[in-house]
Amino acid sequence: MFNAFNLKSQLLSVLLWLLLPFFMNVRPLAAATPTYPCPYAQTVNISDGLRLKDGSYSYAGLLIPANMTAQYNFKVIDGILSSAPSHTRGCACLQRPCITFCCPPGQLFDEYKHACLPHASTLSAQQQSAQYTHIEVSDVNGGLKVVNISDMFVMRFEAGCSRKYIDKSDASFWKWDLYANGSLSSLGRIWDTDQYCLTPLEHKKVWSLVPLTCERSAHGFRLWIYAICLFMAILIYGFILLTLVSIKAVRNGGYGESLIFHLASTIIGLSALTYLAFRSRLELSETACRNIGFIAYVFLIFSFFLLTIISWNFWYNFKTRRLSSWKRKLIYMFAFGLAVGLRFLLKFIQDSDIYQPLKPGIGDAFCWFDVRLWGILLYFYVPILICLAFGMLLYLKTYLLIWNLPEDVINVAGYDIKLIKAHFFAFFGYLLGVTCVWLRELFVYLTFRWRGQYYIIDFITGVCVFGLSVAGLIFLLYKNPLVRAWWHVNVTFYLPYRAEERTENGVYLTQIYHTDQERTDKLKEGYKHEIKEEDLALK
Repeated sequence: MFNAFNLKSQLLSVLLWLLLPFFMNVRPLAAATPTYPCPYAQTVNISDGLRLKDGSYSYAGLLIPANMTAQYNFKVIDGILSSAPSHTRGCACLQRPCITFCCPPGQLFDEYKHACLPHASTLSAQQQSAQYTHIEVSDVNGGLKVVNISDMFVMRFEAGCSRKYIDKSDASFWKWDLYANGSLSSLGRIWDTDQYCLTPLEHKKVWSLVPLTCERSAHGFRLWIYAICLFMAILIYGFILLTLVSIKAVRNGGYGESLIFHLASTIIGLSALTYLAFRSRLELSETACRNIGFIAYVFLIFSFFLLTIISWNFWYNFKTRRLSSWKRKLIYMFAFGLAVGLRFLLKFIQDSDIYQPLKPGIGDAFCWFDVRLWGILLYFYVPILICLAFGMLLYLKTYLLIWNLPEDVINVAGYDIKLIKAHFFAFFGYLLGVTCVWLRELFVYLTFRWRGQYYIIDFITGVCVFGLSVAGLIFLLYKNPLVRAWWHVNVTFYLPYRAEERTENGVYLTQIYHTDQERTDKLKEGYKHEIKEEDLALK
């Protein structure tokens, strides 16, 4: 007899066994991750500032408290983290508005090489220095006033993005307005401090200060591989979903119904991640960024809950019990409610004063989890690992039940034994693939954390998800007897090149559909309405 306490104990043992090798090599949370007191966009490199005895910094006429500084070993380009030499950054932009320059004094942005180089001979050092002294600022009434930059702003020298939009022939490119809060109006929109950088450019033999924006920056090949693989996976999952929905015998059964919900949830979650891959954090409002990230989280977590429900349903059936449809739907509602509850828990943690490394980071510097923090491990990978471990444990228990079944059993909980066993073993192949992919994700995350490296988009993840969708095509469609039988009756019969002989498993397919030659002839002639539904699907 199944014992809930024993199941929990075994599940805990499995989790500890899986996680022990990782945690033996991972430093404590407090020591592994520094505290970042404010978003990266509001920080300035203050390594050249004067550090005082109490840990605070004197920089650009400001006194930055010690609790508003942190050590950074990365930089943000195109909204993506990349490695950088360790340096100190402070939240100077919280004390005084910041404006961003592409290059530090003594260097000039080269529009062809897209890099900062020593100033050109046509622009003297004195002329270039003047570009960083005064600037025109627009007031609320539309008037302009010339101000000393150092008196009104803190100067940031950041690249911002790898490729910047430069079009000297566009008259609107040279028209811009800087406001007192550091934001800038150009090309028909308002840009925040971290969305532009100012640099001198020559136009009609006159050097002018102009902002370069990241509006039309190019995406790297890794991002394209990641996005294309996710998009292809979504298409494959969509094909599987539409096929299962088209077959009444599948969508009315517990196994098929759960698969349909799982596939739909997976498609929504992957679609949200694909959208975020092409939209920089700078291009979305804080509300939109956070909501899309939470949508991806809710539906991806729900999809893993459904995998566990399917595993549990197999175990329940082989205990010679059958779950009624309304009870099954209550379980779906509870699982979805739990996923939504986790979403609100994440929002509460994100907005609370909890220790920064324990926050998820969704909607802050990134629209998805911030991999610099431990939130993605605690609130995403661990729930997934629990679901998969629980599902695999139920699979082992179900397999033992199948092993101990008498050989003369032909029916289990009202289902044909051959059919339910075919579903069971096919689903295990898919579940095993899901487990391998997400264990790989967890291993990569912990490995990068141990090395002190960070990544946002791992293009191999896209390749793995695409491979998983192909596995779903094989195990959820091709290995499903009901799908093959439906295809055999509704598609294969009408192919002009079909041979008269049945396929190798034609006898088994005929048993499933309870069709004899007379009914087959009627199907060919189009008299499907004369065949009762129970003749076309298992009860």
